[in-house]
Amino acid sequence: MRVLLSTYDSRGGVEPLVALAVRLRELGAEVRVCAPPDCAQRLAEVGDCLAVGEVNQQALFRRVAAVVHHGGAGTTTTATRAGVPQVVVPQWADQPYWASRVAGLGIGVAHGAASPTTESLSAALAAVLTPRTRARAADVAGRIRTDGAAVAATLLLEAASREKRPVPT
Repeated sequence: MRVLLSTYDSRGGVEPLVALAVRLRELGAEVRVCAPPDCAQRLAEVGDCLAVGEVNQQALFRRVAAVVHHGGAGTTTTATRAGVPQVVVPQWADQPYWASRVAGLGIGVAHGAASPTTESLSAALAAVLTPRTRARAADVAGRIRTDGAAVAATLLLEAASREKRPVPT
């Protein structure tokens, strides 16, 4: 099984993910940690981990068994479109909302704490790496529309054309 663990910040998110990577490897998983370049030294201590800048999530997420992420709208959408289970560790703003949507759709879990531990992430991954969640994630991925911006633009133009504007005098 392949698992990608992605940090949600530059420092605090690395340690629990590194510990989880070690634990998952002990269980036989192939693990990659995606972290900012300033974490390279810590990841080198673990071995076989990558410190990277930006990555093409659309290409990457399709190749892993699950995605652990912060729950931003873009990352959540990309993981959902990839059809893989998710563990969402929301931090602020709209991230708790997206975490609840992932959980509500049955395509992953919302991590209860903003500061995960190895144990809590292990439990969350065990919950999502089930045949039921994998099947549900694949099903939802097939239902996502990619024409949202075009539909919204069309609706706005139609509404604007129906609106009566006052004629200047």
